[in-house]
Parts: sequence; structure tokens; C-alpha cells
Amino acid sequence: MTMQILLPLGLAFIMFAIGLGLQVQDFTRIVQQPRAIAVGLLNQLVLLPMIGLVVLMGYTGRPEFALGLMILAASPGGITSNLLTTLAGGNAALSVSLTAITSLASVVTVPLILGFTQVLFIGSGQDIEMPIGRIMGSVLVVTAIPIALGMVLQAWKPKWANVLKPFARHTATLVFALIVISAFIGQMDNITSHFAEIGPRLVLLNIATMVGAMFSARALGLTHQDGIAITLECGLQNAALAIFIAVSVLGNPILVVPAITYALIMNITAAGYIFWARRKHAQAVIS
Repeated sequence: MTMQILLPLGLAFIMFAIGLGLQVQDFTRIVQQPRAIAVGLLNQLVLLPMIGLVVLMGYTGRPEFALGLMILAASPGGITSNLLTTLAGGNAALSVSLTAITSLASVVTVPLILGFTQVLFIGSGQDIEMPIGRIMGSVLVVTAIPIALGMVLQAWKPKWANVLKPFARHTATLVFALIVISAFIGQMDNITSHFAEIGPRLVLLNIATMVGAMFSARALGLTHQDGIAITLECGLQNAALAIFIAVSVLGNPILVVPAITYALIMNITAAGYIFWARRKHAQAVIS
């Protein structure tokens, strides 16, 4: 019961912290940088779920793990993507805009993708309830509304918001870590028992998504900084949202196994990518 209360509150605070750092221009950037935004949204909202479906081809394991993987693929970029984009030398403004747009779009995209996943992988005969309306309402309450409240405070009292923003961001990162850690502890046996079954597919999902984002940005003539932002935005999913949907909305804790496992994987690959991006930048400066 405690988890049922604290999890949505924690996720709502994370999204509120994101909202504190958003302004109207973060949404109007879709007009200012249409190609970069379009490439980012195409990768995040279309190609990522498609890669998830491809990764699951031939999968005959637990349907809960297939659904858990697609919950991840449907989730928007995570709170750490903006910070890590900055550390990697990427376009932080583009990263913020993509986080904002995909987080708000998730109210619609998450239920749609999960509904399609149920038809394709779960089937009506399986004992997994998929309340699409409840998913949509829950995502609205814990993502769109807190983001809107954060933006309202930023617009109404910018000095208050700017003072609160660093504390909120650090606290939100801590809350995210606590959500993942607590879920990891609760599902440790399932993670260790089933890693060989679902772990390689999650690694493939993460790497294929980041490589696809990186090369699509390059192929469409975006800058190296834009490519970094899009790659990290697509590789770092909102695992806290995936955990919330699994536990609080669908009431099936086993669904969190892919989300927790992916949270560990994505931070390892992101660290490697940041090292590569910074090294490439340093070599470019020297030459």
C-alpha cells in the first residue's frame, strides 16, 4: 500500500521538476528547429517501439516480460537525459524540448502502444488486464499535470522557480534512483532468475535504439550536438514511469523486471557513449 501511494507521488514530483525547467520556447522550438525535433520525435515515438517489436520477434517466454519491454519502449525520455546530454557536449535545449514533448505525448502514445502490444503478444486469453482508459488517465495525472504545474510556476513566479529548480532536479534524480532501487530489491530474485531470458533483448533494444538515433541524425544532416541529444534522449527511457504503470496501474509487479534491468543497462551504455562523445569532441578541437 505504501508503494502504491509513494510511487505516483514520486513520479509526479519528477515530472514537476522537469516542468520547472520548461518555458514556452521549449515547445516553440519545433518551429525553430523543425528537422532536429522531427528526427528526435520520429526516433522516440515511432522507431523505438518498432525496434521493440523487432527485438521481441521469436520470443516465446513470459508474456509479462514482452509487455514490460514494450512499456519501456512506449515511455518517454528520462529525467537524466537532459543532464547527461549536457555532460556529453550535446544540444541541451533540444534534449529539454524532446523530453517535454514526448512526456506530454505519452498520455496518448503509451496507451496506444500498449494496446497494440496486448493484441500482438498477449492475446485476450492471457490473464493480463489492459485498462487503456485507466492507463491514459494515470499517465495524465502523473506526467502532464505535474509538468504543467511546474511550467505555471516558472511563468508566474520565475524567481521562485529558479531558486527551487536546482533542489528539485537533484531531489528528483534521487527519487528516481530510490524508485528503481526499491523495485530492484523487491524483484531481485526474478531479475537474477530471468536475466538470461530477457536481458539480451533489453541490451539489444538499448543499443539498437541509440545506434539508430545516432545514424539517422547524421544521415539527415543534423549537427553532432543534435545527434548526441537525440541519441541520449532515445536511449535513456523513463523507467520510473514504466515501473508506475506496471505496479500502480496494471497491478502486476513482475512487469517491472524489464524496466529495472533496462535502467541498469541504459546507464552503462550512456556512460560509454558520453566517454566516446567527449573524446571525439576533444580530438576535433585538437585537430
